[in-house]
Amino acid sequence: MHTPSTRALSALAYERGEDYDPGQPPAPDLLGDLELAGQAHPIVDEAGPADRRRRRDRERRRALAAIPEWFSADDLIAAPWETAHRELI
Repeated sequence: MHTPSTRALSALAYERGEDYDPGQPPAPDLLGDLELAGQAHPIVDEAGPADRRRRRDRERRRALAAIPEWFSADDLIAAPWETAHRELI
């Protein structure tokens, strides 16, 4: 665990309704709260927007990777002699 800054200790003491003097050692209960907060695990119930976007992008890349290498976009463009009625334009 890294050493908290005086600004972080001051903010924590303010939230607890206590006074904090950087020249004095922190109160033991304040240190106990910091220790508990350092061991806490994040609570995540579902994927956030960034995770959902990453998942969509990954699925798109997999779908594009499924296109054969020999395939070209030119295969989708009809030549002038390949019309619906087989007539030259």
